[in-house]
Amino acid sequence: MQSILKSLKTVSDPNRLRILLLLEHEELTVAEMQEILAMSQSTLSTHLAQLKQAGLVEDRRAGKNVHYRLDREAVEPMWALLSSASREIAQADRDRRALRLAMQRRQDKVRAYFDELAGKFGRHYLPGRSWKGLAEMLLKLMPPMVIADLGAGEGTFSQLLAQRAAKVIAVDNSEKMVA
Repeated sequence: MQSILKSLKTVSDPNRLRILLLLEHEELTVAEMQEILAMSQSTLSTHLAQLKQAGLVEDRRAGKNVHYRLDREAVEPMWALLSSASREIAQADRDRRALRLAMQRRQDKVRAYFDELAGKFGRHYLPGRSWKGLAEMLLKLMPPMVIADLGAGEGTFSQLLAQRAAKVIAVDNSEKMVA
């Protein structure tokens, strides 16, 4: 991490502080931050580059998206000061509301994707079920136990687990998937 003075200089810009305040709550893509902050992509990218250069945020690529997150260890020495300064940011409350809406949209998008897959999962996404033979062999090595199948989808794997498990608890976010 850079010196505290250099880091404070970097976050002295209200828009960079707004970005850090968002990233305190959630890892976000550039597009999500652009929507939440109502900022142009080029302006936002410039601010993110400065925050990254200062070591205050980290990024990771996932497909065509770049996700940013707060480097908590780097900002920890000055976080109390930054949190206090957030009261001086006129848009802070609006940003928090916009963040909640963006996270709801993200969740709705994921749910809609899996709802659309309901009824098609086995046919289109598990061609030949080539994994099934290996799974059946591995299950023979497993002692009977209670198993939680998180993200169970249509329950194909849960049914396979039920042949050997003492109990299977299948959970999925999409009601249509488990219907």
